[in-house]
Amino acid sequence: MTGDTNRIPASSAAAEIAGVFGGEDKLNAMNADAKRMLADAQAGRWAVDEETGSHLRRAVTQMQDRLATIGPRIFRLQQAPKLGNDKYAKEVAAHFLRAMDSDDKSLVRVFYAAQHTLDTVRQALEVAISKYDASNEAATKQLTVFKDQEGH
Repeated sequence: MTGDTNRIPASSAAAEIAGVFGGEDKLNAMNADAKRMLADAQAGRWAVDEETGSHLRRAVTQMQDRLATIGPRIFRLQQAPKLGNDKYAKEVAAHFLRAMDSDDKSLVRVFYAAQHTLDTVRQALEVAISKYDASNEAATKQLTVFKDQEGH
């Protein structure tokens, strides 16, 4: 390891991401749930009041902040390590790149999937809060109409 204090082994970054989400399977389930939450909120089947939504939003923001601290390190995992120019060094460097960013189970793609999932959850919360506010406002208007009719 060099004197670069921002450099961490890939396994440490993977462990950190896994620690946030509990592994690839849980991340995939969370992504599917986030998409479902967003669709339900957009369709008006799910709403949340501002107070509860703000607590949920804060939790999502904390998770996004944790990922943001890892983000600069992920870029390095997309670069071939400088191991030398001989055939073996080039093969090792290519293998490293395939291991870090080749499929949905590789660290780089899991990281970006986690970011995308959190963005979707945040969007779902915003829509759900707005739907709650809109339904609350509509209910208040309806009650005002009934109240006005009682007075006549």
